[in-house]
Amino acid sequence: MVSAQARQAWDEWFRSRGQTPWWCDAKAGTGVKQVQQAAIRAGEQLNERRRKRGMRPRPVRALTLGFPNVGKSALINRLVRQKVVDSARRAGVTRTLRWVRLGQSLDLLDAPGVLPPRLDNQQAALHLALCDDIGQAAYDGEGVALAFLEMLVALEQQPAAAVPPQLLEQRYGIAVEAGPGAANAWLSAAALKHTSGQSERMAQRLLDDYRRSVLGPIALELP
Repeated sequence: MVSAQARQAWDEWFRSRGQTPWWCDAKAGTGVKQVQQAAIRAGEQLNERRRKRGMRPRPVRALTLGFPNVGKSALINRLVRQKVVDSARRAGVTRTLRWVRLGQSLDLLDAPGVLPPRLDNQQAALHLALCDDIGQAAYDGEGVALAFLEMLVALEQQPAAAVPPQLLEQRYGIAVEAGPGAANAWLSAAALKHTSGQSERMAQRLLDDYRRSVLGPIALELP
């Protein structure tokens, strides 16, 4: 979902704060083994203390915690190498807590996605809506699409975002310009070209294309 440049920028940001990120793609399977090994290593100190007290080692118990619809269940299925928990490209699939054992070394707790009780930060709320992490009834799809268009124009100017120039023109045949009203103008023109003039349908198509990675890897936020 994000470019190598954006990932590198975030990697440096986390490490500068003494945190070690582990990057993986549960769909493609890349980085999954490294996440598993990091979780096991995190429990080595615990098991060492157990040994010193004459207790037998036990599997590391890890919680998969995050926003809805970010692939937590998909990661568990990839680690176990079979479908043991339900997973789909929408929020709310996981509704209960469930333990999954991965060999003799790691127990994973699959948990429903978590959202803040209140979203006072409108930029954060916009990002969640774009990623399909909140129900469509909670936001105006056309308004979110317009905000996304403005965001893309801004991201094209940031090298770390690695958003290709003229991305929208290449995909939809219509260029988007910077400036007031440009997003509305693009959506209207794209609707005339692709969805019989229905801007609401065009807005939904744009959002769906982003969510399915048809537009390529796009990081909505940079450090």
